[in-house]
Amino acid sequence: MISLKNKKIAILGTSPIMILLYFRLKKQNFVDVFENLKIGGAWYLDKYKKKYFTPHNNIIVALNNNEEKYIELINKELANFGCKKTKPKGKYQLLTNYIPKNTYIHDLSNLFLQFKKRCNSLKKKKIISVKVSFDNVYLNNVKYDYVFFPSCFDVTKMHINKSSFKINPVKSISHHLTIVYKISKLPNISYTENFDNVFDRAYFRKSKNCIFFTGRVRRNFKKFQSKQLIRMSNLLKNTKNNIIKAKLNKYYHSIIEKSVLNDLKLKLNKTNMSIIETRQFVNSYKLINKF
Repeated sequence: MISLKNKKIAILGTSPIMILLYFRLKKQNFVDVFENLKIGGAWYLDKYKKKYFTPHNNIIVALNNNEEKYIELINKELANFGCKKTKPKGKYQLLTNYIPKNTYIHDLSNLFLQFKKRCNSLKKKKIISVKVSFDNVYLNNVKYDYVFFPSCFDVTKMHINKSSFKINPVKSISHHLTIVYKISKLPNISYTENFDNVFDRAYFRKSKNCIFFTGRVRRNFKKFQSKQLIRMSNLLKNTKNNIIKAKLNKYYHSIIEKSVLNDLKLKLNKTNMSIIETRQFVNSYKLINKF
C-alpha cells in the first residue's frame, strides 16, 4: 500500500481507470492529467442527437472468480458519479473459459462528464521526455513527486536513474463500425466476442428513438469501407433499409511488448513511478486499490 498525501502527481491518460485514480488522489494531492487525444482513451464516447454511445467495444466483466468480488465495488464507485448499469437483455458471449456470475452493461458517460467538469488540471500535451529517479520524476522537464502511466503509451524511451531504457511501442490500428438504426427488429445481442464473419466484438444498444450497433472489424476485413462491410456481414446485410447513419472509425493503440513492459516495471521498482495495467478493467481496478 502506497500512501500519497500532499504530493504533486501526474497521471497519463484518461481511460476510466485513470480517471477513477485521479478522483481518489486529488482529495489530498495536486494532480495533473495529461491527455493529447479524446477524453476516455479507447473508452471515449461519441454523440448522436444528445445520446452518448461507445464507438468501441469495451466492457467491465470479471474474468476469474477472484475478480468477481470487485464487480459490486466497481458498481458502487461508478454510481457515485451517476453512472448507470443494466443487466444484459440479449445474448452475452465471452470467448473465455470462465463464465462470469455478474454481468452488466455500464454507461460511463457521467464519469467522463464529471471529469471534464471537475478537473481543472487537464493538460492537452504529449509527453516526450521522462526522467525517473528514486525521489521524483520529470515529465517534459517538469518535476513531480509521483507519476502513473497506463500499460499502453507512446513514449519511446525513458531515463531511469541515469540509464536509458528503450521502449519502442508498436502502433496497432483497430477498426470499428458504428451504425445508427431506426427502431426495428435486429439481432438481440447485448455483447458478443464472436458476432459473425466480419465482426468479432459487437453489440446492439437500444435508445429511445434509435438502436446503436458497434462492431470491431476482423483483421481480414480492415481494408473495406462501411458499405462494403455491411454487405459482407452475415448478420447485417439484410438491415440496410433501416440504417440512419454509418461511420467507420479507427483507434491507434501503442502496444508495448510484454517482456519490455515487465522489464520496465522491474526498472521502476522502488522509484516514484508506477505502471497501471489498464488492459483489463477489473484487474486494473484491483491495482488502483493499492493507492
